[in-house]
Amino acid sequence: MLTSESIKKFAKDVLKVDKVGIANIERFKDAPPDMSPYNIMPEAKSVIVFVQRILRGCYRGIEEGTHWPSYQAFGYSGLNGLIAKTCYRLGRFVEDNGYEAVPVPTSAALREFGPRGPSPKPGMPPREITMNIRIAATLAGVGEIGWSKVFMTEEFGPRQRIGVILTDAKLEPDPIVTGNLCDHCKACVRECPGCALPKDKSVSIEVEGHKIEWCDIDLGKCKLTHFGLNRKSSPHFVKHFPGVYMPIEEQEVTWLEAWNLGWGLFSQVPTYKALSDHPVPICGARGCIIGCMKHLEKKGTVKNKFKAAKVFSEKKPWELLERPPHVEHHGFVYDPKYRTSEDGKNKFAPPQDWY
Repeated sequence: MLTSESIKKFAKDVLKVDKVGIANIERFKDAPPDMSPYNIMPEAKSVIVFVQRILRGCYRGIEEGTHWPSYQAFGYSGLNGLIAKTCYRLGRFVEDNGYEAVPVPTSAALREFGPRGPSPKPGMPPREITMNIRIAATLAGVGEIGWSKVFMTEEFGPRQRIGVILTDAKLEPDPIVTGNLCDHCKACVRECPGCALPKDKSVSIEVEGHKIEWCDIDLGKCKLTHFGLNRKSSPHFVKHFPGVYMPIEEQEVTWLEAWNLGWGLFSQVPTYKALSDHPVPICGARGCIIGCMKHLEKKGTVKNKFKAAKVFSEKKPWELLERPPHVEHHGFVYDPKYRTSEDGKNKFAPPQDWY
């Protein structure tokens, strides 16, 4: 017999997820049509949500400004791949007990692309449905959404990724718990290198008497920084575009404009090209996750404790110059000081009468 307890036992003991919760489908009745699980699986009765932790050490190289692949592989796209496999295996367990299972993709940004197909006929649901997996995790009692819109648990603070499965099995739901984790300290606001998180502007929903609130993120600034186009937080971009001045806090772009600009530039920056089989998390979530993590660990409210470094970092976040330091070139060539290859062999000095 499939029960909430049997699902949780299998997920934790066999699949080794870090936490799992269940919501009844009625909690999603007010979701907008293009984000409603009813439009993915009309017969759904329950929503199963689990999380896998992001290893704390994934952020060390970004905190030092020296190493980016660990977060990409073990805290972002690589971890999302593991979650997809876990969704599949958990879905098989549900099917083996005689019920359907619909895994929901981990991507949280499909809505920002906008409709990519013809409009549906009147009275029909939207053609592209994507659930808000962070709201789903909150409604399943796994944790809560913080001010930065990053999902938080009492075990790991902001360090996890989320998996979601819809099923037609009627399961005992977990209680919703909010207001226990995020204390609105706004460390995320202060430490976001893209200035993408407002400190006093928010959006919210209410479900079963619980107000779920997060800041009204500037998604364009967030995506420019996330994709490594922010000179202050990306040595890769500075190295290959030393003369570009694009202060992120002054940009007024949509998420999709930032996405398209990033993908247009990735092939020109070797680091990004190497990582860009998936969206590139160059910012390292330095405000929304690292800043939040520092605050919560200092308070001692995260259950995942560490013996050596009990607080992630006491250092002020590093930052590079936003304005290019060289200004006296004529636009024909790079300043030779910045025209070097990885092995240093192509250093050159142009003749004095070059232009």
